Amino acid sequence: MHLSKWLKLTWSKSAALLLLSVVLAGCQSSSNNSKGPLLVGPNAPSANEQSGSTNQRLQNASIFLDVAVPTFDPGFPIDSSTGEIDYAELDDEGIWPQLRRTEAKLFAIETKNALQREKVFGSVVVVPDASTPSDLFVLGGITHSDSEVVGASITVVDSSGEIWGQKDFAHEVSANFFRDQRNKNKNPYEPLFNEISSYVVELLKKLDADEKQQIKNMSLMRYARYYSPEAFGQYIESDIKRKNGQRYYKFELTGLPDQNDPMLRRIEELRAQELLFIDRLQDQYEVFDAEVGPSYQTWQEETLPELEAARKAAMKRNASAALGVGLGVLAAILSKNSGSSAGQVGAVLGGIGSVVAINEAFKSNSAMKVHNAVIEEQGQAVDLSVGPTEMEFEDNTIELQGTATEQYMQWKTHLRKIFELESTPDTQL
Repeated sequence: MHLSKWLKLTWSKSAALLLLSVVLAGCQSSSNNSKGPLLVGPNAPSANEQSGSTNQRLQNASIFLDVAVPTFDPGFPIDSSTGEIDYAELDDEGIWPQLRRTEAKLFAIETKNALQREKVFGSVVVVPDASTPSDLFVLGGITHSDSEVVGASITVVDSSGEIWGQKDFAHEVSANFFRDQRNKNKNPYEPLFNEISSYVVELLKKLDADEKQQIKNMSLMRYARYYSPEAFGQYIESDIKRKNGQRYYKFELTGLPDQNDPMLRRIEELRAQELLFIDRLQDQYEVFDAEVGPSYQTWQEETLPELEAARKAAMKRNASAALGVGLGVLAAILSKNSGSSAGQVGAVLGGIGSVVAINEAFKSNSAMKVHNAVIEEQGQAVDLSVGPTEMEFEDNTIELQGTATEQYMQWKTHLRKIFELESTPDTQL
């Protein structure tokens, strides 16, 4: 990383923390002087407790949307001229590629778990990509992760292509997190995933039962059109829309076939088989989480105090410069882009050059050798590595080989072949 770039980031961190300490000191003094009356026993529900009543209504709803969470985009810097990973920038940002690919899967799993805890959706699954049939998709990308600060960008899209919302999230892990024994085996990033799930639920609250049914109808018709565009293409129109500068396909239903249509009923059976594979794939993601989780947490525990020490050293070196900056200027820096993860992360980031050294130290530490090997192995590929899978359908058994995506495509191809054979019984395929 260029020296000027590192100094700029470190200086911003030092200045931000100086302002934060002043603000917190004022808040602490104020709270100590305005202590309210003591109250014990049951009381009227708080605003947070009252908001739970809305979730209760969602939990008692008659229609539940199924949710797919594809593996997160690892957020590698891309060279605009080649479209490939910019490895020079990758080094400058202190990104360990194998670690970031591992996080891309782990973050999708944690997002799924947080959404399931809400108990307002149908099935919630992690998938290799967004090609799976589902009512709702929660698309994530990692914007930053260094054990102290984690950031993610989230886009929520339904099966009609409608973008419900896009938002960036960031969370700073307390330096004392791992020092508290009550946090043993807890995920320090959990608040981030809880915020994401709460955001999705807030978007869900805007829909009534008819709108949710329309989404489920669209999910089925798009799947039916995939199998037979000749028979079901007439029920869907599509157009390219633009929202927040992003172009996307928007689908509209023009009608629905008879619910007793035999071809549609058969396609629903095939869709159930495809979803069965996705359901079984969840076991593989749980195995991945169990294998990688301990090593990943070791990385977090080992690097967090080192980052804290590096930041404090940088603050000490730049203390005199930071003291010469007006609070008004600091406030302007902190408020810039405050609605994006760039602004949030920028307020707490510092010493990226230290991240590079810390990651390298972790990888070369003999005591961390096993944990390093796990991360290196599991993070080599973007896709999930799984063993051979046997799937049965109507007295036929097929063995699937390869990664999760490869096996998924093999199963989809097999189901499509069954449909084509049934649709053209006199044709030799």
